[in-house]
Amino acid sequence: MNRNKHLNDVLESHKMMHIRMFSQKVLLRKSEIIQKLANHYRTSQRYDAFTSGSMAKHTAINIKFDYDVVQPFKRSAFDTLSEMFDDVFSFLEEEYKGIAYVRRQKVSIGIEFPQGDDDRNSICIDVVPGRELSQDDFLQSKALNLYYNEDVWGFKKGSYQKTNISAQIEHIKEKEQERQIIRLLKIWKKHLQKDYKSFMLELICIKAFNSYTGSTFLWDRLKFAMEYIRDHITDENFHLYDPGNSGNDLMVSMEEYKKYALKAEMESMLNNIDQNAATYLPYYFPINDEFDPNNDDGYKRKGSSETVSYPRSPQRFG
Repeated sequence: MNRNKHLNDVLESHKMMHIRMFSQKVLLRKSEIIQKLANHYRTSQRYDAFTSGSMAKHTAINIKFDYDVVQPFKRSAFDTLSEMFDDVFSFLEEEYKGIAYVRRQKVSIGIEFPQGDDDRNSICIDVVPGRELSQDDFLQSKALNLYYNEDVWGFKKGSYQKTNISAQIEHIKEKEQERQIIRLLKIWKKHLQKDYKSFMLELICIKAFNSYTGSTFLWDRLKFAMEYIRDHITDENFHLYDPGNSGNDLMVSMEEYKKYALKAEMESMLNNIDQNAATYLPYYFPINDEFDPNNDDGYKRKGSSETVSYPRSPQRFG
């Protein structure tokens, strides 16, 4: 089989452009939440909220995505980070009572709106409250302290971590070659329900391609990334530093068994694809059948309320 064509079709079929109508509904809810936060908290307490996560990094795929909204607060707005987290949760819970399910999550407050008759999924927005490190410092440093509401990633409930989400977004800016491979690994992760952090896969791909001198073909780049993960993930001298906090090494918080499991999975995938690409490449990296570019009707929706057709042409869409 033509591995590069298949992988191109995989990426094409998972583009966000195919679900524009649903994405617009999500955007409206996101804007609504940002406005509610702006109305509730005075400008003396907060800075403007902004989008983060896969949407801001352009690594979102149309089978699974949430909108992440970061709400930065001034140092004087709350005495403690737990007070900040609880206050934002209480406000959103009251604001959306009977409208959406609001829950506490690891470092965010999740808001899930019920799936409407015309919606392909429920609408999920994650609000991440953060507090600047010192008064009036955020606009210059972009640094925030996040509160941990659960025991997770090596952090205890009630602890906090410094981060710079703007630096994380900047780290992947203008790296389209890397973003394509990140999307492919996220597609593998979602379809086969793998429990690895997307942020870890993102950072390891970017690090891998710092030393890449090979071809631009998709399969060559994907194979290189998978080999890099296989060869480095269990090395005790291998580090993945968070661009938003150089003191945060993701390899320290990743359990050893997960490192070895990921290494074994990469090895198995590479061997299987090498022996029988026609069977295993579509298994690990499937085309989203709903938007298969090989269908005769172009990109027309099948069984979807979004009855929009896209032209069959070599033109690329974002």
